[in-house]
Amino acid sequence: MEYYIGQIFEGKYPPMAAVWCNQNNAYIEKIDGNRYEIKAVPPAPAPTKEEQEQARANAYASEIDPLHARKARKTILGEWTEEDEAEYVAKVKELSAEIAERYPYPTDPIFEEESAQEQSKEGE
Repeated sequence: MEYYIGQIFEGKYPPMAAVWCNQNNAYIEKIDGNRYEIKAVPPAPAPTKEEQEQARANAYASEIDPLHARKARKTILGEWTEEDEAEYVAKVKELSAEIAERYPYPTDPIFEEESAQEQSKEGE
C-alpha cells in the first residue's frame, strides 16, 4: 500500500503506515473518534540570534581555547617559536571561519536592523 501526507485511516491504521512515517518525517495523529491522519512533521524553527551566539561561544571554548592554552603554556616554558605562532594564527583563523559558517546569525531584517543600531552605537 502507498502512504502519503494527508492520508486518513478509518479505525486502525496499518503498522506499515507508522514505519513509512518514521522514514518520511511524518507522524500519525488521531483526528476524531476512530480516524487517524498522516501528517508531516513541521520543520524546526530557525535558531534565534541568542542561540547562535551561545552555540558559537561553546564552539570557540571547545575548539579554540585549547589552542590559547597551548600557546600560553609553551610561552611560559620559553618553548613558543615563530613557527608555532604562524601555525597558531592560521589555525585560529581557520577554526573561526568554520565556526562562523557552522553557526550563522539569522538574516531576518529585524536582526540586521539591530546589528546596524549596535554598530552605530559603537561608532559614537
